[in-house]
Amino acid sequence: MDPSPSTRDHQTDGERDPDTWPLSGKPYFCVVLKASHLANTFKMFIPRFLSEKLPVGEIPAKIMYRGKVWDLLYLGDQGISHCRLEKETWGKFATDNNLAVGNACVFELTEGRPESTSIKFKVQILKDSFPTELEDKAEGGKFENPITIE
Repeated sequence: MDPSPSTRDHQTDGERDPDTWPLSGKPYFCVVLKASHLANTFKMFIPRFLSEKLPVGEIPAKIMYRGKVWDLLYLGDQGISHCRLEKETWGKFATDNNLAVGNACVFELTEGRPESTSIKFKVQILKDSFPTELEDKAEGGKFENPITIE
């Protein structure tokens, strides 16, 4: 059966979503946004596996998305498991891009090492919801009972 245009993989017909691209092989992390990432708290923690590769201390950082750049601070002096982006500019990024609970962000570290004086992340934002045409076929949706589609 030929897939309908609404469910067809756009990669097969030569089109590509300009907001997503293959990762380059550099370190990255993914976050499915929760309320704590948004609203009043605007907390974006950097996972330990990545913060171990970044400087200890407060250093300039950049988030790049759709050709725009947000300058902020990377707070790498919060303890290895509490390193994060400063909330004011992260909050502006989230607001500027209409981020919502359930959206996903992929942060790819394009520049940064333990001895760096600044770091850069290239961000992909994934906002699509679960396809409505598959909702009846999906089961689960929780960690202990994941969604499976056959």
